[in-house]
Amino acid sequence: MGLLVLIVEHEVVLARAIVTFLERHGLATVSAHSGEEGLRLAEETSPDVAIVDIRLPGVDGLEVLRELRAGSPGTEVIMTTAHASVASALEAMKLGAFDYLTKPVDLDKLCVVIDKAASDQRMRRELSYLRRRDADGGGAGEIVGASPVMRALRGQIERVASLDGAETGGPTILVRGETGAGKEMVARAIHARSPRAAGPFVEINCAAIPASLLEAELFGHEKGAYTDAKAGKAGLFEAADGGTLFLDEIGHVDVAIQVKLLKAIEEKSVRRIGAVRPKKVNARIIAATNRDLEAAVAEGAFRADLYYRIHALTIEVPPLRSRGDDVLILAEHFLDATSRRYGLPTRALSPEARAALLAYPWPGNVRELAHMMERALLLHGDGEITAEQLGLAARRAAAPVVVERDGTVSVDFSSGPIVLEDVERRLITAALRSADWNRGRAAELLGISKETLRYRVEKFDLRPPP
Repeated sequence: MGLLVLIVEHEVVLARAIVTFLERHGLATVSAHSGEEGLRLAEETSPDVAIVDIRLPGVDGLEVLRELRAGSPGTEVIMTTAHASVASALEAMKLGAFDYLTKPVDLDKLCVVIDKAASDQRMRRELSYLRRRDADGGGAGEIVGASPVMRALRGQIERVASLDGAETGGPTILVRGETGAGKEMVARAIHARSPRAAGPFVEINCAAIPASLLEAELFGHEKGAYTDAKAGKAGLFEAADGGTLFLDEIGHVDVAIQVKLLKAIEEKSVRRIGAVRPKKVNARIIAATNRDLEAAVAEGAFRADLYYRIHALTIEVPPLRSRGDDVLILAEHFLDATSRRYGLPTRALSPEARAALLAYPWPGNVRELAHMMERALLLHGDGEITAEQLGLAARRAAAPVVVERDGTVSVDFSSGPIVLEDVERRLITAALRSADWNRGRAAELLGISKETLRYRVEKFDLRPPP
């Protein structure tokens, strides 16, 4: 197993027997016959597992346990004693002992317990690593960009992350933005900055799972709830208890499931399919969508009560094309990350490549940029990365021409790639001007609801001239 085991045992014969047995099974050992000596060896060797007699001369075994838990938290401690009592066993377990064995020690059983302790230790280390990785990859510090909109976004993340109730899970958050803009990254950043950072971050893409399976995934099921339910299974709400549940693409949830979803969010409890009683769940809910929820509500495709429940606290993730020079900062960030991941030398962008990156409208947002940088680095050799290697050399650098005149919007499709958001902004501006900035009349001109127009006006920060 490649482990180092510390034996702290005042009975010299027993200590030697344990050492001999464990070394025959491939374990490295160090031994001490007093508590003081055991603590000194623990500090010098950082053992994976310690076997400690509860009755030691000088510093007793419980004190050794306390010191090991404080100074060497990565060491699993197994207590032994010839005078077993319920009180001593409870005290040892409360202090953090992994297990408690009575003498004479069954050496085969001891070996099994050491193996279990090692497995538990590996799992905790892996979990700690995954949580650190999530925090590093999803913390607000990794929301890359220096533009004003990204600085504002980081500020919003910090504020909403702190709004967390120990019992309620904090307010539900809706993250809005285009596909590939980084909605999941924002959700992970909120989780990493919140008091729930040590808890699980559970995510589900609601658009990727058929409606017939989504309910069981979210809420779980009991054994025999349906034909293939051979055993009970906890849903993702339960899995996220103590942490965060991220419902990506919530706008695509079937209307029939939205009723149960609303109830779970409001009452912080879920009832598995086939269950009689609900279970309380303490999880923060973050939802995300690229869908126009206001239009979906008007069409009857999204419940108004669920919309108003999740819409109270909204974060907008800006598209990449609105972030200015952040495109270059992100490009270099992705190049560096890809170089480290594959052990390749770091390469710089040529001036032409930088200009092409700034001119491109990025319909696929940050995700498209990340894939472009990875592809260029992996498929081409040394030297600066060129516009040709990015696949941008043949693209027109000129921005598309969108003209609004006398309430009519026209687009010159020959001048470059079209950014639909620009067209939408001009259309809404033209309608508002034609209606003298009366939103009710402008909504009628556009054929959309007042709520949808209100959202668009806020999104584009449109205001009447002074």
